[in-house]
Amino acid sequence: MQVRPRALPGDLDRLIASADEILATQASESLQLARHALLQSQASGYRNGETRAGLVLGKAQLRLGKPQDALATFRQALGLTQDYSLEKALLFEQIGRSYFDLGETTQAACIWEECAELASKNNSFTLFIQAQIGLGQVHFGFEEYTEALQCHYKAFDFLYTSNDPVLRCQVYINIAIDLYSLERLNEAKTMLQRARDISLTIRHLEHEAEIYRISGLLYLKQGDLKNARAQLNSALKICLLQDSPWHKASSLLGLGQCDMAEQLWESARVQLNTALTLATGLQNPHLFCHIHHALHLSYINSEKDVATAHHLAYTLHKNTLQRPQPSRTDKAAL
Repeated sequence: MQVRPRALPGDLDRLIASADEILATQASESLQLARHALLQSQASGYRNGETRAGLVLGKAQLRLGKPQDALATFRQALGLTQDYSLEKALLFEQIGRSYFDLGETTQAACIWEECAELASKNNSFTLFIQAQIGLGQVHFGFEEYTEALQCHYKAFDFLYTSNDPVLRCQVYINIAIDLYSLERLNEAKTMLQRARDISLTIRHLEHEAEIYRISGLLYLKQGDLKNARAQLNSALKICLLQDSPWHKASSLLGLGQCDMAEQLWESARVQLNTALTLATGLQNPHLFCHIHHALHLSYINSEKDVATAHHLAYTLHKNTLQRPQPSRTDKAAL
């Protein structure tokens, strides 16, 4: 019986690189390649390949909406890394994202803080930027907009170290929505324009949708409902090209708010109830708060019982935005 030769490390490195390269556009195919590379690395005893293949596999699982599977994959790979290594920092960044997508934001914050520390020790500024983006998003979810902006400005301060336009656009978008939430509208417009300028040079649907959505919110805040609707509808159209319930729900929330501004109550309820259905599968109390509050206002003059139910739901989710104190077991949960 002929024994199949084991894969060489160089071959596995190329396979892992291929899986990582197509991750953004072909997540399912990337997952299959990464899983094959992981099995081959395990069979060959190639520890470094096993760690890197696990990282790509988990990223693909996360992109495909399977954060629990991704978390298990990242944990397995984490056991192969050395203390204070760059590989450990890379895995921490993705573990933080997994916890965040699962709604476990306190644990996500703890992990991202450690990721930022390891990234600094390894002079990995791109990873430091990503950790600061995540920490800012945690603060934003708790409606701590000033703290969110501080984290995102830390990421901004290190952008000179990166040539990645996607990362730069991501930082600008996060700063723009922070400024919008702080009612610093002119500054938000300026930062959003910088994001838009970069988006013209790349093809990144998620960023494009978010730029249109924030632009729509800015127009809505100014009372320009025609342009607000146009921008939010453009965001929604882009969302239909990808499976992103959060972006769809957020865009529909904005469109519902446009309807409410024109007292188109029935249309507003349709938009907002659709947004609520999409948001149900997400662990995002911040989004739930805004949708239930808008629904409460849309029903208050017609169906008071329904309005009361939405107000109670709003209050319930609002209470969850009170940041819990980190427990000693947060990091131990790894």
